Amino acid sequence: MRPLLIAALVTLVMIGRARSDEPPLYPGLTPAERILFDQGRIRFQTRETVATGLGPVFNADSCVACHRDPAPGGASATFVVRFGRTQHSGEFDPMTEFGGPVLQANGITVDGCSVAGEVIPPEATIRTRRKTPPLFGLGLVDTIPDREILRLADPDDANHDGIAGRVNFVGSRVGRFGWKAQIVTLRQFAANAYANEIGITSPDLPNELNPQGGPVVCDTVPDPEDDGTRIDAVTRFVLLLAPLPRPHATAAARAGRVVFRRIGCEACHTKRLRAGPTHPVAAVRGKRVPLYSDLLLHDLGPALGDGMPQGFAGPNDFRTAPLWGVRASAPYLHDGRAATLEEAILAHAGEADAARVRFTDLSPTARAALIAFLDTL
Repeated sequence: MRPLLIAALVTLVMIGRARSDEPPLYPGLTPAERILFDQGRIRFQTRETVATGLGPVFNADSCVACHRDPAPGGASATFVVRFGRTQHSGEFDPMTEFGGPVLQANGITVDGCSVAGEVIPPEATIRTRRKTPPLFGLGLVDTIPDREILRLADPDDANHDGIAGRVNFVGSRVGRFGWKAQIVTLRQFAANAYANEIGITSPDLPNELNPQGGPVVCDTVPDPEDDGTRIDAVTRFVLLLAPLPRPHATAAARAGRVVFRRIGCEACHTKRLRAGPTHPVAAVRGKRVPLYSDLLLHDLGPALGDGMPQGFAGPNDFRTAPLWGVRASAPYLHDGRAATLEEAILAHAGEADAARVRFTDLSPTARAALIAFLDTL
């Protein structure tokens, strides 16, 4: 009986693990939507090879290699390195002639031809790293109308609260994805990831990466290496990827919700935005998006800044980081410098300095309640 009991227990454990690894789904998906979700998930998890267009330089060979915790589509402690330099004029130079501003750490090898992974050139004066963000629920963010984000903007701090949320315009559209809100749509997000992280070209971004700024070698797959179907599939997967389900709120977490509002965190980490009418799941159209972010740029001070301007985002500017699912996305902040949520809060400065000071003034009980609330998002 004992071997059978052990086998049964092992089976239950494996089932539990499989279920915990399942990406969150919206309830009520149609059979056709479920097929699209599953097809996209397969593509999201597929490892690319030299034969399918990987490289010539790259950081990962699949989407899930970086977006994996606690399930496909999540975050991870995987980082992308960016570099550049400040010119004598004070302008930022992305150093494209050296392969910048994104460093691809790996290179392909095929038929006796090898490409070395890139390194930060000695001429660079700015170097930073960016952490892999979670993708859960981003389909809702994709559908938020520009006007919803614009109505929260206060670039001149007209209400004199010390917070001046600004839009990162990309052409005529409002950026919303990326650490500096430098990307507008999920499809653009996917195309950029395929090009910059995997090295696969598409109709959206048809040009190969130049390894360390030099010529393209060893990559013989005709461009575009993806005819657009891979990007389409991954975009559909993320569009249908639901936010992580929230755990039950304890009494401490409910008290922490009040503290969160009282010390001013909600000024930026808001859930006032609403999904637009284009989301494929009808039940979520027009509903509030509980991402706890205004999707605006805020100056968080030079100590937290990464020196990297992007569009209308300055060196110290960051998009308000969404807090939904934050319990499953450690380490924290753009470069992962904070191992805990408390460390992340204490690193805030600039426009968030007043809220940080109020946090430091809290009693240990109130601090613990606030963290308990964040652990339910």
